[in-house]
Amino acid sequence: MITIAENKQYSLKVDITKNRAFLKINGFWRNKEDIPGYLQDWDEAIKKLSKGFTLLTDATEMTIHPGDVRDVHSKAQEKIIKAEVKKVAELHSKNVSIMQLDGVSRNSGMPKKNFNDKEEALKWLDA
Repeated sequence: MITIAENKQYSLKVDITKNRAFLKINGFWRNKEDIPGYLQDWDEAIKKLSKGFTLLTDATEMTIHPGDVRDVHSKAQEKIIKAEVKKVAELHSKNVSIMQLDGVSRNSGMPKKNFNDKEEALKWLDA
């Protein structure tokens, strides 16, 4: 497992053997200045992955994000889709984060499914 970024707002890691990225979103991002390297971190992660990679996003500790942060999520999703992600599993514990992230992915066309259980999410990604 290679750590691309680990900070107060998020961690982004890649497992090259599984061709999988792991994103954990922590808490509340007030504005895009809270996450200055987020898009560059995604560029770095994508370079290490091959077409058809999968992504596990852990949003269990995420709280709702303001508009300019949603724009950054959209840009990240565009990069991920362009890099030919196969499927994305999102872990949630709060309905608010589900609604917000579903809205962003609906707009970007992200191929994702929501889960409450990490093992189920991983099984689905492996299938």
